[in-house]
Amino acid sequence: MENTDKLNIATKTKLGETQLKNTVTINSDIQITKVLTAGVRTKVENIMPGSGEVKFDGEIEYDLLVVLDNNEISPITEKSAFSLVFENKDIGPDSVIQIESHVVELNSSNFASGDFSYNSTIDFNIYTINQNNDLACAVPPEDVFVREGEVSYTSLVCNTAIESSINFELPKDSKINKILYIKNFATIKSVIPSVDYFVVAGEVYSTIVYSTDDGVIRSLNKENSFSEEIEAKGTNKDSNIQAFVSTKESIITENDEGNRFIFEIPLCINSFVFNREIKSCIVDAYSVKYEVNLTTTSFEQNDFNSTKQVEENILTNFSLSETISPIDKILAVVPTNIRIVNQIVKQGEVLIDGIAMLNIIYYSEDEEGNNILNSVDVDVPYSLTFSALDVNEKDNVFINVSFGDINVKSRHGRELEILAEIKINYNNTVPSVSYITTEILLGDEKETRDCGLEIYLAKSNQTLWDIAKELNVSVTDIMTQNSELSLPLKDGEKIVVYRQLRIEEN
Repeated sequence: MENTDKLNIATKTKLGETQLKNTVTINSDIQITKVLTAGVRTKVENIMPGSGEVKFDGEIEYDLLVVLDNNEISPITEKSAFSLVFENKDIGPDSVIQIESHVVELNSSNFASGDFSYNSTIDFNIYTINQNNDLACAVPPEDVFVREGEVSYTSLVCNTAIESSINFELPKDSKINKILYIKNFATIKSVIPSVDYFVVAGEVYSTIVYSTDDGVIRSLNKENSFSEEIEAKGTNKDSNIQAFVSTKESIITENDEGNRFIFEIPLCINSFVFNREIKSCIVDAYSVKYEVNLTTTSFEQNDFNSTKQVEENILTNFSLSETISPIDKILAVVPTNIRIVNQIVKQGEVLIDGIAMLNIIYYSEDEEGNNILNSVDVDVPYSLTFSALDVNEKDNVFINVSFGDINVKSRHGRELEILAEIKINYNNTVPSVSYITTEILLGDEKETRDCGLEIYLAKSNQTLWDIAKELNVSVTDIMTQNSELSLPLKDGEKIVVYRQLRIEEN
C-alpha cells in the first residue's frame, strides 16, 4: 500500500545561539581627541544551510561621531566583514533558517596616535522553520470500512525578502547646516493578508544629529511611515504572517539647489506566510472479514500568529557618577541600542527585562565659564509588562524591541529624568501534538458468527459506527434493517441485525 495523501507541517524551533566578538581599528589622518557617540549595526547578507550546519556572513558597521584635534566634529564609518558557521544536526540543505542579531556590548580601547579600536560582542539567535513532509494519511485496502475525521495543521506557504526605502527631506539653513549622524530604528505596525499578497505597514524612527551655522550640535527626531504590498502566491485573508524589518546604511545627499538635505533609509522586510490547513484523514477502520491493525503516528505542530505591535514607556531617573563632568545643557540625545535579557510569558501578558542604551551629548562649564563639549553613555535597565491576549504560558513568543520618541531632562547637573517610548513587536507559536492514522494492515481472518439474528441494545453516546464495528456489519446494513431508528441513539434503543447463514450440505 502506498501513502499518497501527504501533509506539509510547519514548526518553528530555536536551534540555539552563537556569539561573535569583533574588533575594528579606526584610522584617521587627523587625530581623534574625543568620541561623542558610537553605534554598531549588524547586517546578515547570506544564509547557506547545509547538512548539519548553516553558514552565514555579513557586515558589521560602526558609526561614530568624533571630535578631531582641529576641533572639527566629524562622522566616521568603518565596516568589518564576518563569516560564521553554526552546527546543529537538525539543519539540512533545504532548511528555512531565520537569524536574529543583537548587540550585547560595545567598547573602545587602544588610543594611540589618533588610531583606536572598537570591540563589539554580538549574539546571533538561530531559528529554523521545519517542514515535515514525511507524514501521510493512510490509504485503506479494499473491503475495509473507514471513518474519517479532520486533521488540522499549519503549513509554510512561502518566505519573502524585499528591499524598500523611506525618503524624506529637511531644509538646509542656519538651523540645520550640516548632518553629522543618524540612527534609525524600524518597527512593524501591522500585517494585513489578502489573496496572493499582503501589506506590511510600519514606522522608522530616526534621530538626526546636526550642527547649526555657528557650530552648535543639536538633534531632532523624525518619524516616517511605510507601507509595502508584497506578492505571495497562496496567501489568503486568514493567513498568519510573521514579518521583520531592519534598516541599512542611510544615504544623505543635497538637492541641486543645495538648500535641502535628502534622506534615503533603505529597509529590508523579511516575512513568513503560514496557512492553516484541514485535511480529511482516517481515524478508525474495520473489516467484516479480517482483523485490522492501525498505525497511529503523533506529530508536533504549531499554530502561528501574525506579528503585532504594542507601545510602552520607560520612565526612570539616572544619576551621573562624580567622575563625569556635570551637565550644564543637553545638546543631543542619541538612542544607541536596546535589547532584551529575559522574558516571562504568562496567560495574556508578557514580562520583558532588558537594557536601553542612550548617548547624551552636552555642554559642561569649566571654571572660567567656557562651554566644554562632552558626552556620556547611559545604560537604563527596564522591566515592562505588556498585554498579549492571544498568548499563554506554553507558547513560544518571539519579541523585538526598538525605540520611539525619547525625552531627557537634566536636574542639578547630575540627575537625569528619562522618558523613552518603546515599540514592541511580537509574534507567537502555539505548540500542540496531533495524531493521524498512517497505515492500515489486514491481519488474520475473523471467525464467522454463527447466529442469524442479533439484538443489540444501544448505550448512551454510542454512534452507529461504534455498533457496526462491534457487531461486525456495515453501517448501511444497520440503517437498512432498522429503518425506524432515530439519531442520536437513545440509551437502550433496540437494534436488530439479520445475517444470512451458509448451510453446509453433508
